Parts: sequence; C-alpha cells; structure tokens
Amino acid sequence: MTTIDITLLAAPVSVALGDDTGAYGVRRNDTNVTVIPYGTVMVVGDALEYSYTFDDPVYDLEYSYSIRVEVSPDTFEYTTGTIDGSGIVEEDLAWVSRLDAETYFKDRLWIGAWEGATDRDKDKSLIMATAIVDRLALYAFTDVPQDLKNAICEIALSLLDGVDPEKEFENLALTSTQYSSVRSTYDRAYPMEHLEAGVPSITAWRMIKPYLDVSKGLKLSRVS
Repeated sequence: MTTIDITLLAAPVSVALGDDTGAYGVRRNDTNVTVIPYGTVMVVGDALEYSYTFDDPVYDLEYSYSIRVEVSPDTFEYTTGTIDGSGIVEEDLAWVSRLDAETYFKDRLWIGAWEGATDRDKDKSLIMATAIVDRLALYAFTDVPQDLKNAICEIALSLLDGVDPEKEFENLALTSTQYSSVRSTYDRAYPMEHLEAGVPSITAWRMIKPYLDVSKGLKLSRVS
C-alpha cells in the first residue's frame, strides 16, 4: 500500500486529492492512468494532518499526485508531487522465498528463464505463482506442503518464460490443429484442466492435484 499525506498550517474547509484541471487525484507515471480519481477526500488524522492510503495495482510504481486544499469557501490551493509506490516485502514471499526457489532449481534442468531474470522479476513471479495456487480450493493446512512450494516454483518458471494463463486458455478454443501427418483435435467444452484452473504449468498441476478439495466445488470441466 502507498500513503500520501500532508500537514497544514491552518484548518481548511476541505482536503481532497485532485488537480486544478479536474483530471486526476493520483496517476501512474508510466501510463498516466488515473489510480485515484479527482475529488477523493483525504482522511484527517492528528491535528492538521491528512492522508490517503491505497492499494498498488503492481509493485514499484511511481505516481504523480495533486492535493486540493479548500482554504476558504471556493478558494483552493494545490500541492503536487511524485511518490514511489510500495515494493515487495518479506510477507509477500511467505510461501516460497527466492532462496527456496533457488534451492529447488539447483537440481532442475531447463531453467534459463529463471537464471536470466532479475531478482525483482524472480520475486514478482513467485508472488504471482503463490496467488495462483492460493486461489485454488485446497485442503486446509498449517504448514505449506513441499509439493505446493515446488509447484509455485514451477509456475514462476512458466510465468518468467512468457506463459500467460489467460492466453493459454483462449488458445484452447482452437478445435483442430494439424502438424505434418499428425492431427490433434480439442473439444472446446473440455479444455485441459490445469489451464481452466489458471495454472500455466502441467508439472505444477500434477503436484497440486492431491491437495485439491473437490468438496469445495472445484470445477475441472467447462459446460457449454
């Protein structure tokens, strides 16, 4: 989460996020997309301190913000600036750390995507992989089973290798493909179950399946 704050010298009529053109409150500097809209009221804290906290859409962004202070009725002053968004914290890697993954990959072949990634991208891939696994209907456990940790590593590797789970699922709409004299046909009503579950790696899926609690309503086939 990222927090924008301001301390005033005198009591205002109102304090909100907003620029003098009415375009935005907070926006991303990489895309200029508005994250917090114009007119979002800031929260008053102690004395003349005001703040607003929001969830970052992704890690390590830089934002531009504008604070609109109504110093008297219909009289406004604006304070603008930039702020760095939140980065990755240790809690985000609670299931599998980068060191855990390095240990796992030490005995695995074909890990070029992992070896060629920056430490930051490795962490991001592990966080995304953990979210994919955490969304599944799993049996309850106190300690994360080693198989699930290994599965997270496999998913992270697939993500770094450019596998997009959404695009892979869409590709299953292809009903028939042919290579040389070999033809493969896929029924769009029955996609490969790991892709329907949002898991981009079949290796990871085989590790995950024993921990799926089908009583929670896990669906492994599409109904047309």
